Amino acid sequence: MTIIAAQCRLTSTRLPNKALLPLGGKTVLDWTLAAMKKVRVDDYYVATDESSFEELKPICERNGFKIFKGSLEDVLDRYCSLIEETHADIVLRATCDNPFLFYEAAQSLVDEFQSRSQNEDFDYITYTGLPHGSGIEMFKASSLLKARELTNLPYDHEHVGPSLYKHPEKFKSLFIPAPKDWNFPGLRTTIDTLVDYKKAQSIVKILSGEKFSDKKPVKEPYTTSEILSALQSPELFRPILTVPCVKKGKGTGHFRRCLKIALETGANVYVPEDAGLEERKELIDDAKKNGLCDDQIVSRLPEKNEYELIVTDAFTLDRELALSLSKAAPLLAIDEGSLNADLCDCLLDIIPSYGLARPANISDPTFVSLPEHKRSGKRPENFDEIKSILVTVGGEDPGDLVLPSAIAFAASGKKITAIVQNPEEAALRVTDEDLRKKIKFIQPVHNLKEKLSEYDLVVTHYGFTAFEALAAGCGVILLGTSQLHVNLAIKYGFACLPVGQINDENALSLLKNIPSLYPDSPFTKEGAGKKSLGQFVKILALGKRFSCPVCREQDSSTENPIVARTSLHTFRRCRSCGMLYMSWTYASDKNYNSSYFFEDYKKQYGKTYLDDFKNIKKQCVRRTSVVDMLYRSAHKAVTPAVLDIGCAFGPYLDAANDAGWQVYGTDISKEAVDYVQNTLHYPASMAKFPEFDPVSEFGVKNFDAVTMWYVIEHFQDLDSVLRGVSKILKKGGIFAFSTPSASGVSAHFSPQSFFQNSPTDHFTLWEPGRAASILKKYGFKVCKIVSTGHHPERFPNLRGQKSTSLKFALFSGASHFFGLGDTFEVYCKKEKEC
Repeated sequence: MTIIAAQCRLTSTRLPNKALLPLGGKTVLDWTLAAMKKVRVDDYYVATDESSFEELKPICERNGFKIFKGSLEDVLDRYCSLIEETHADIVLRATCDNPFLFYEAAQSLVDEFQSRSQNEDFDYITYTGLPHGSGIEMFKASSLLKARELTNLPYDHEHVGPSLYKHPEKFKSLFIPAPKDWNFPGLRTTIDTLVDYKKAQSIVKILSGEKFSDKKPVKEPYTTSEILSALQSPELFRPILTVPCVKKGKGTGHFRRCLKIALETGANVYVPEDAGLEERKELIDDAKKNGLCDDQIVSRLPEKNEYELIVTDAFTLDRELALSLSKAAPLLAIDEGSLNADLCDCLLDIIPSYGLARPANISDPTFVSLPEHKRSGKRPENFDEIKSILVTVGGEDPGDLVLPSAIAFAASGKKITAIVQNPEEAALRVTDEDLRKKIKFIQPVHNLKEKLSEYDLVVTHYGFTAFEALAAGCGVILLGTSQLHVNLAIKYGFACLPVGQINDENALSLLKNIPSLYPDSPFTKEGAGKKSLGQFVKILALGKRFSCPVCREQDSSTENPIVARTSLHTFRRCRSCGMLYMSWTYASDKNYNSSYFFEDYKKQYGKTYLDDFKNIKKQCVRRTSVVDMLYRSAHKAVTPAVLDIGCAFGPYLDAANDAGWQVYGTDISKEAVDYVQNTLHYPASMAKFPEFDPVSEFGVKNFDAVTMWYVIEHFQDLDSVLRGVSKILKKGGIFAFSTPSASGVSAHFSPQSFFQNSPTDHFTLWEPGRAASILKKYGFKVCKIVSTGHHPERFPNLRGQKSTSLKFALFSGASHFFGLGDTFEVYCKKEKEC
């Protein structure tokens, strides 16, 4: 007898009672059970604990499920007790916090279990590669009963399945890659946290709209294709966490900006319980009036994969905090001034900075939220036309600069308004009665940026208020609170009064230099402040982080050193294997359809791929001669077989066929494979390597050569690809590929341009000098490297030189001699199994 046993409890610490949460007019549990009811088995159970039993029972019964209660903490024992009571032979296990289970995959696994059982003996089976939360597992009941007796490990008793698959010496477990239509391991459908629940609500909204209730719930569980379409929809809620600076003495601008992002995106805001910012409650209450929800303020650090993106606006990131955040999700840092920017996937600079050694991915001051209210009329043209001055350095004024500055500028006879925490105490500190009458002390002002236009001049420090004041049409003088702030003021043209020089004479001198009060700034240009930072953050939340494609070390990937940042991606070098790789990008996935080979190719080369077929084939003839020479020198096979991975429209297949090879091709483009099959008449398969079985496709188990021409850089998981090549290549066979060079003339002399122009689907950037050590890990020995794609005109010394000149010829020779081509080819032999 085969049963489904869906695991459920209501005592989750992260999200209590999540199985009972409303979703599309019914509970989360209703969704899971409705999906599992689609699977054909002999009986259906929910396995719960005693405290959850009564609340879950009516939901189970209305969905046709029986309910069984067992141990709360020992889930392994709970399942074994259910087996003993039902006398089940086979159990399909699911969890009830997964409303979007792939029931088609569950049915497929049942069929797979039954089919494989006819020919082999095993204890456990599951699909790998399903979205987190969409998967299921099956096992023999007798095997689980045996496992309970053999293990006393707490982890085994808490999670059931590990008691079998974590002990291969005792039990045989089968991990089968899910069919490609369901294989999306990077996606997540489970409900484990509040942000997961919001995401689930978003999925229902996308697929069913908003009009559902207890009386009119969503009736049918969603199909796999529907769930996948929602998960990849731009409308999907993608949980974002903002981490602002909430330290005492650091101002309120960072916190305000994060609250605004939260209002625009639905993001959460991390405010630790020991936050020192005194104004935080007032700012949160104000944000709530504009729609911020209570649950958007969180006080715990995120767990891994809880958020799609973490945005820090922390002034300077603490190393320990940065490490913790970077392990949880891709990390975007705004205006980051610390030495810990290497842990950040993306850097966005909005407020212009000074002396930062590191580049940013994006620098765009127009993301500053500028005031709506602007000064009317013309600027003051002389000293006498300046009537009112505002002095403010943030609500906290940690350096106690407002009072001396207000006194210094009041001595010039102007009307001064000074923002301080305690106006009465500040007034008493002004000993000169005449000056006291000229200064009005006030408490911090809510939404100060919209009040700035009431003043002719604003005296402040370098930060948000300075640029907001310029945008409002005010004159600005900066207080140089540190040497860094003095440098910033000078760099961006502000009039500046260093801390040690705050006195009547210097204040008067600055006031009389009217042009210096209005520096040129991007914040005064047309359209400044119109961009939505929140909407841009939502775009960045679509971004993806990648570990080294060779080593696949997820947890340490952000500690690999940064090599380059561009507007679309970040590149790192793996500390372990030395590979240069794209570690983060928010560019959309490339679609390898006909437009890739025609419109896109024509934009780059002036002709379509098929128009260029003859020229491409000429290169392939040369490549074939190298492969032929290396292989035939050690073998006497009359007709060796070659597999060209990423064969496109078949120029290499055509060249290799002419050279006497039996040719086979694979590509993920249907148009390309159709052309190879129907026009060139070579065997080809539309398959994604290494998810490809040459025996079932071509009746060939191993090949004499495997080639990839400008394909290898497109693989995100290069480790699996190189192992796959080794598996299907005969010992002594040739593996050959071509790829762009990260050591060529372009990369060497124009590195930023090289990385900026690197295609968004190139996940590895190979270097000839490192190829041998990387390939050796997979049993390959490099026999020959050919430097190609030589462009002498890209040498700095040759700009403007004619290609017929002697100097051009000398540099061309040097490019070939030193291997400085912008592309290269690698030819290697398989020496051993990897």
